[in-house]
Amino acid sequence: MKKYKMITAFCGAAPSISSVYHEPMRRTGEVLAEHGATMVFGIGDNGLMGSMFQGVRNKNGNVVGITTLKLLDLQCKNLSVFKLGEIKIVPDLSKRKKDMFQMGEAILVGPGGWGTIDEFSEFAVLIQTGEVKKKPMIFLNYNKFWEPFRALMLNMLQEGTLNQDKVDYVEFVDEPDEVFDAIQKVQNRLDAKR
Repeated sequence: MKKYKMITAFCGAAPSISSVYHEPMRRTGEVLAEHGATMVFGIGDNGLMGSMFQGVRNKNGNVVGITTLKLLDLQCKNLSVFKLGEIKIVPDLSKRKKDMFQMGEAILVGPGGWGTIDEFSEFAVLIQTGEVKKKPMIFLNYNKFWEPFRALMLNMLQEGTLNQDKVDYVEFVDEPDEVFDAIQKVQNRLDAKR
């Protein structure tokens, strides 16, 4: 299996997110660290982002947090949890997302809201327009959170608004420990088409 150095993670930062998702996201952070992958994320020490961050820290893993000054105030309550050099401040959301897309060798999408949908949708559009290269995008579908989106994607394929080439880099997993196998599965699929 290929060694992945940087994985970009998108998930919710709101403190109101159902508690059922916190343990799986903490475990996901541990899995990233156990595989030696640095987690690239939009910074957050609360919500599911905070749970993933805690999981990475539980296993002495590394993170790179990319954010704006405004988001830093909104999503990070305790800056002392970050080590020197782990926070990168950018001027706006567009630059934040583009840097996150480019840094990660794969994209991991956990449960989230509008921000999470915006992030993975922009990644998909930038692939479609050729501005970023295809890389595995794995949805952590714990508790069937992403099932409605998977059904929508299948409907778009059936109705012709998407074709297989626009979703061949997407995979869904139910459990955190399946993430790296799914990344490798998608990478093999993409490599076979090159």
